[in-house]
Amino acid sequence: MDSPIKAVQAPYYGDAFYRTPPPDLPSLMLKERIVYLGLPLFSSDEIKAQVGVDVTELIIAQLLFLQYDDPEKPISIYINSTGTAWYGGDAIGFETEAFAICDTLNYIKPPVHTICIGQAMGTAAMILSAGTKGYRASLPNATIVLHQARTRARGQATDIQIQAKEVLANKTAIVDIFSRNTGQPPEKISKDMDRMFYMTPQQAKEYGLIDRVLESPKDLPQPVPALRG
Repeated sequence: MDSPIKAVQAPYYGDAFYRTPPPDLPSLMLKERIVYLGLPLFSSDEIKAQVGVDVTELIIAQLLFLQYDDPEKPISIYINSTGTAWYGGDAIGFETEAFAICDTLNYIKPPVHTICIGQAMGTAAMILSAGTKGYRASLPNATIVLHQARTRARGQATDIQIQAKEVLANKTAIVDIFSRNTGQPPEKISKDMDRMFYMTPQQAKEYGLIDRVLESPKDLPQPVPALRG
């Protein structure tokens, strides 16, 4: 079927105005069924306003649209994100942001290729692992990190208690997702997450988090028909 996605070009008013206008890269990538997760998953409305985008909402909207556009054709997600935490592990978002993306990946019909470029930390690594089995990959010099669920606890003692219970519930959910996606026992996942657990792409492959390390686009798996019924 013909895709309704059209690449938009912004007007260019430089000194060489006769040149081709620069492309609208997000539209071009979406037209090629490429989704790019290149920011942390913020929960704060203030930060979303500063950045100018709700990352989780955008990713989910793109995935749902691409399923509508063609439910059989694969989708590629490139990941370069610290997930719901900063580099040092301090929380900047709730794990529910990442759960929503993982649930969407499992919900949609097209096979999803997940590719790590740069880094996939914490819940971003969880999203990386949630791609279609056999089609999860990383570039050779990327870094993949597991770590505990974080809390931004504040307020009265009773509020902090409630938030602490939520953190434990989120950790259990994260462990279950990683265990299902990697084949590792939940006990091992939980122990590895106790500290910042760094992996090279090769180690992540051995761990079962990804399926291949890409040296060039030639290493990308060939497109496959939708695998989910």
